[in-house]
Amino acid sequence: MSKLLFIMTFLMTPLIITSQTDYSPGFEAGSPEQMSTLLFLKGKWEIALKWTNDVTQPQEKWLSAGDSKSEFVDYYDGTFIHEKSLGFPLGGEGHEGFTHWAYNSVFSYDRFNKIYRYVAFDNIMGLTDIYQGDFIEGKLILTNAKTNTYNNQGTNGSNQKNRLTLIPISENHFEVTWENIDEEKLNQNNVHESDWNFVILMVYKRKE
Repeated sequence: MSKLLFIMTFLMTPLIITSQTDYSPGFEAGSPEQMSTLLFLKGKWEIALKWTNDVTQPQEKWLSAGDSKSEFVDYYDGTFIHEKSLGFPLGGEGHEGFTHWAYNSVFSYDRFNKIYRYVAFDNIMGLTDIYQGDFIEGKLILTNAKTNTYNNQGTNGSNQKNRLTLIPISENHFEVTWENIDEEKLNQNNVHESDWNFVILMVYKRKE
């Protein structure tokens, strides 16, 4: 009996392997075509950090908040784009042993939910922060408003949500704006119509 069971298992194995690798109809394996829009990010970048308390002012009048740098690499033929960033300088001798609020992040596209996803890992909060969004009028706008990740930097330690906007300008220049808001102040019907607070502007220029 055991010999017969072995023979049947051996004969069925190719069928099992075939069924496991048979992708569903309409599913094209590999990098989603939507990721090609972000491939220009690959490479090394210098970053100028800008701050202002009046975003209506011309950008040249904004204050410098320091400098940083990043490198973007792609994985699996552009399926994922990984940024390793020195992050935000903390000034002077740093803070609790940290000189920068550094982070790694990954851009991807969810072909099933038809949405871009951005995941950031930082060295201070130790948070896996998840963002989702899409291109709106040429800008990639991503928030963690609906992803159940947040920090405790809101008013009186309340939950705070964040939004980043990536603005492609040229192959050698793009900008990222960071904003935040107390979770309780979000417009749940349309998070982009919420009263977001400007935090910082990151001006990326490709390193020569």
